[in-house]
Amino acid sequence: MTINRAMQSGVTALAANAAALSTISNNIANANTTGYKRVTTNFTNLVSGSSWQSTYASNGVTAAVQQDLTSRGELNNSTAGYSLGIDGQGFFVTSDTSAAINQGSSMLFTRDGSFSTDTDGYLRNAAGLYLEGWPADSSGNINPSSTDMTRLGPINVANIARQAESTTRVSFAANLDPSTDVSTAAAAGGSYDPESATEAMSVYDATAGVGTKPDSTVSMTVSDSLGQQHTVTMSLLKMDPDPVTNTARWSYEVWSPDIIGSATGPNQIATGILAFDSNGQLDIANSTTNDATGAPVAFTTDYAIGASNGTTTPRWGDSFVADDQTFSLSLSGTGATSQITQRAGDSTTTRMTANGTEFGLLTKVEIGKDGIVTAIYNNGNTRPLAQVALATFINANGLTPVSGNAFTVSSQSGGFTLREPGEGGSGNLSPETLEASTVDLAQEFTGLISTQRAYSAASKIITTSDEMLQELLALKR
Repeated sequence: MTINRAMQSGVTALAANAAALSTISNNIANANTTGYKRVTTNFTNLVSGSSWQSTYASNGVTAAVQQDLTSRGELNNSTAGYSLGIDGQGFFVTSDTSAAINQGSSMLFTRDGSFSTDTDGYLRNAAGLYLEGWPADSSGNINPSSTDMTRLGPINVANIARQAESTTRVSFAANLDPSTDVSTAAAAGGSYDPESATEAMSVYDATAGVGTKPDSTVSMTVSDSLGQQHTVTMSLLKMDPDPVTNTARWSYEVWSPDIIGSATGPNQIATGILAFDSNGQLDIANSTTNDATGAPVAFTTDYAIGASNGTTTPRWGDSFVADDQTFSLSLSGTGATSQITQRAGDSTTTRMTANGTEFGLLTKVEIGKDGIVTAIYNNGNTRPLAQVALATFINANGLTPVSGNAFTVSSQSGGFTLREPGEGGSGNLSPETLEASTVDLAQEFTGLISTQRAYSAASKIITTSDEMLQELLALKR
């Protein structure tokens, strides 16, 4: 009966508009929710009958709800906690627990970057979800993976004391003046002897009248295993050219007053000869390093220092109680990063860097656009702690919403791909910002009015159908 169908259409219209009212109300309620994505309601008509020749019969309307997760809200400044926005299509990877991630963990994805530290130092957003990222190893290296979720871990930024690390690599750039005269001590038959406790450069003392004055020095600061700082010096002395190859030569001693000397001289770590070709470049083939007996061997600048409690030399002095270590000046080998030349100009050092650090206290933590979480210590040193991971989806609009302004993977969204910020469309991080809700209150209030009117009109369908049924029933009387 068409009157019943009309009444049924009115009922479906009431239900559909009630659903629209619900989504509009939820949008308005979340107008200030960080990273909230507006929900829209679309209406689809329902028609029965399979032929245009048959009597048209309507079954009403149904409501379809959709949340547009790919729309991006404005990024507004925020200095609260560790606020983060995403300038792209990625999602923060979070978990509802601070436990280590495994294949059975429940991953949640959100655009809500309102992160702050909890009592244990973990980063959590307003919904209490833990921010996940790739942690750095003890050397500060980060090993991200686009597919292996077990490499993720909750990011902790509190109470991170800087561990002391011994120096393993020194990198420098220096030049030696080729016009430097060969001193009497360094000339053939001179008194210079790197193995002598009274003639070596490492014992030079003008006041005491001992040792040989170096022509140039390269000084560096290195750390031992306890973070204690030591000055290590490379003293250089111009020598006569090599009588066979006619290459320029400089004798060098690497030494430190904190070193118990070896058989080759007091306080010395290594000695040898630096040779330079006609272009002023270091001639590795004709350069040498002296072994423990003072005999020249193949050139190397990888130097081993024994522990304070050891018996081998060179080693750290007993009072330092430091462990053994090996550090490189990186002048040779496949990973050479240092450079020393002999070209016109003053003898000078233009660059000097070294890894390793003294013990320091954490002063603050910063998160960069690349997602690197960096600890900054009171001694000026920095250390990467982790890198924030972002997730992308083939169809982000297919994600399933859950409480906490977060989403889970569904069959419609497809699996997620983990990405570093700035990679593969995930977007860069925007520190000290928060993404605003995509709700437009003017649009919502306009929709509220039209939905209310549509609901009233649908109710009129029911009352009109009821009156027609009353007329039909009155025919019996």
